[in-house]
Amino acid sequence: MSDLPYHHDWKPRFEASLGLRVKWFGRWGGDPEWSIEASRLGADLVCFFYLEAGECSAVINGVEQSMKQGELVVLRGADVFSYWQNPKKPQTSLSACLSLDRDGISNELMQLSYQRHYHLKNRKAYEERFQQVMDTLDAMGGKGDWNDLHVTAALLQWLAELQDLLKPKREGGDNAKTVHYVLKAQDWVLDRLGQEVTVQEWAGASGLNTDYFSRLFKTHTGMSPRAWLIEARLQRASRVLANSDEAIAEVSSISGFNCPFHFSRTFKKRFGMPPAKYRKLQQLQGLGPA
Repeated sequence: MSDLPYHHDWKPRFEASLGLRVKWFGRWGGDPEWSIEASRLGADLVCFFYLEAGECSAVINGVEQSMKQGELVVLRGADVFSYWQNPKKPQTSLSACLSLDRDGISNELMQLSYQRHYHLKNRKAYEERFQQVMDTLDAMGGKGDWNDLHVTAALLQWLAELQDLLKPKREGGDNAKTVHYVLKAQDWVLDRLGQEVTVQEWAGASGLNTDYFSRLFKTHTGMSPRAWLIEARLQRASRVLANSDEAIAEVSSISGFNCPFHFSRTFKKRFGMPPAKYRKLQQLQGLGPA
């Protein structure tokens, strides 16, 4: 008997290869003491932070973002961020942090150019869809061999609708590779915050020429290398002030500022108060050394 031809030997009507990793997905809020100290998002992740209720502000790569209800902020790998709220109007947020591989494209969301800040016109629709995904996630503990497919379907539908809503443009070039350069550069300089470092030395340590390094760094962080370095030094100084009794001159030196006067002036401009007052306030709030 000869082999028979397959009836469906033409091109498939639909075919896709998807890899979805979700770091977190959920609702947080209602705590008057809620805040997020300065952190850096993982290199392969994109975070969608939506304010459902209350008042909330963020500093992302040194730039302050004030948020109102119904607004959404997008964080991408290599972003440095912190959040705080009005304790009299505690925030409630819907937050998702994830990565997506699609049809051979690694970290596809990182290849997209998002705006930093969005206002969602149809708040109710977004909040309901988000809640549906959370309900599906909560049901994962139930019996059934296909729970993972139900969860994946719910997540992908939410994600697809969000992309249709935000309409991000696709960036050119190997974005994942350049993000790696930026993260490596940040790690290198964070180990040397107490030293005097020039942008030329920093670029050289990253294996790049100064001009290209500066453009690349600003593309992925929104800040020039110098501005990012000053912000990193100020963040270190704020932590040292809150958790030690070191003299202001010593805090200045530890944080990479050669002149205590320049340090105090720069710190006041960034935090709205001089270092000594900042320390006192942190200790009064119970955040300082015991």
